[in-house]
Amino acid sequence: MDYDCDLFVIGAGSGGVRVSRIAGSLRAKVAVCQDHYMGEPVSTSSDV
Repeated sequence: MDYDCDLFVIGAGSGGVRVSRIAGSLRAKVAVCQDHYMGEPVSTSSDV
């Protein structure tokens, strides 16, 4: 199969942004899916 990206990240909280930046620095093509605002941390488990 042929894909448009090497890594698809669900969620752009602190972990999602970090793994995306690391993968991008290693020249991977990264796609990020986020519902609202990028970099918004999850404060409680009910937010997930």
